Amino acid sequence: MEIQDFAEEYQSKTDDELLRLALDSEQLTPEARAALNDELARRRIDKNEQLQAFIEQEEQCKEEQRRNPGNLFVFHPYGVGRDRFGKAGRIYSPETGKERFKTTVFVVLLWLPLIPTGTFIVERKRSFFARQVTVLERLPLDWEQVLKVWVVAFAILLAVIWAVKLLPHILYRA
Repeated sequence: MEIQDFAEEYQSKTDDELLRLALDSEQLTPEARAALNDELARRRIDKNEQLQAFIEQEEQCKEEQRRNPGNLFVFHPYGVGRDRFGKAGRIYSPETGKERFKTTVFVVLLWLPLIPTGTFIVERKRSFFARQVTVLERLPLDWEQVLKVWVVAFAILLAVIWAVKLLPHILYRA
């Protein structure tokens, strides 16, 4: 590719995409690097200053995801996102008021756990509505916990289907 081809490609990218490229600019060819630097200069993006701010922002996002991997969406308005299920090996410390347990994060569709994405040891302040957890350790996928979650979810789904089918017969039995 020529420098003009890279220049056209970089013009269509967002500032964040350009900064991501700048992070790994040593991996680029000399032509690509020159076109990237020209595009950054054309947009008046101070590579060093904004790159540092971009790196800090990326680190904050990673830290937030590490602390709370199960909440891609805090509220699942359409039942789509990620959420954690299961509470195996729970240990409660009355001195600190915190509990520690093993949980698995799933991709959720229509509020049903479908695809397990990871098992974690987490800690949280014990309260009834507490959702905020701190990840202490990532573990290999716990298939026993995954199967238990799937069995419970399947049983609930069957109960809902059965109730929906049975409800009209109960209501309109006259």
